[in-house]
Amino acid sequence: MCDNDVLRMLADQHGRTVSEMVAYFHVTQTAIRNRLRRLALAQSVTRKRGDEGRRGRPRYLYYITSRGRDRLGGGGR
Repeated sequence: MCDNDVLRMLADQHGRTVSEMVAYFHVTQTAIRNRLRRLALAQSVTRKRGDEGRRGRPRYLYYITSRGRDRLGGGGR
């Protein structure tokens, strides 16, 4: 799994949680969180709360940004 693998997954899907990425890539939450942190610093991904109407810990969904799409060579698609 590399940064572009994560970006491709997010480009093909509409918002993904850390848990969904862990299951997809078969890696630890720490591995995913570290990669997402790096991609966020590069402004290639962004996160938004996706827990409307839920109680408990906030749930975040991660999305690819236009900068992330540019990094994949997909432009503003």
